Amino acid sequence: MAKLNIEQAHALPLEEVKRRLQELADRLSVKYGIDARWTSDREATLKRTGVSGVITLAEDKVAVLLDLSFALLPMKGKIQERIARELKSALA
Repeated sequence: MAKLNIEQAHALPLEEVKRRLQELADRLSVKYGIDARWTSDREATLKRTGVSGVITLAEDKVAVLLDLSFALLPMKGKIQERIARELKSALA
């Protein structure tokens, strides 16, 4: 499996970050079939065929750690770019 680690800085209260990430997760669920579930106030897991991972909230950044299946390896760069763009937009 290939690993992706994406971080996005923010200057928002944690509750606002969580709300915005939930909205993003809801959109991505409809579009890509991603299942995201909050496991604590600061961590969520996500799954979809070929992808699993964890989203972690900190006071000043959001970190996304994903494991991609070998089938998705050729799209690793596009996936990383898309996630970084979505995070930046959601947390702006």
